[in-house]
Amino acid sequence: MKRKYILDVEPLADYVLKVDFITGSKMLLDMKPYLDKVRFKKLSDEGVWNSAVTNGIFVRFGDVEISHDEILNMAEQGDGSDE
Repeated sequence: MKRKYILDVEPLADYVLKVDFITGSKMLLDMKPYLDKVRFKKLSDEGVWNSAVTNGIFVRFGDVEISHDEILNMAEQGDGSDE
């Protein structure tokens, strides 16, 4: 069984993703800088953006997914902030 890292996700206004981790930490990740990338372009559709769910390892927006590790890497690049 794979270990889970993400407790919950919430897509907020202005393409900010709130990520709640199992550890109790929370993160706000600004996804706007990624919306022009082919992989994340679909997220600019409000319906797709608001469909965010997690299985504890990945965040999925329809057929677009981001892993726990990718979220942490994005935050380390300065595009996220701890809450």
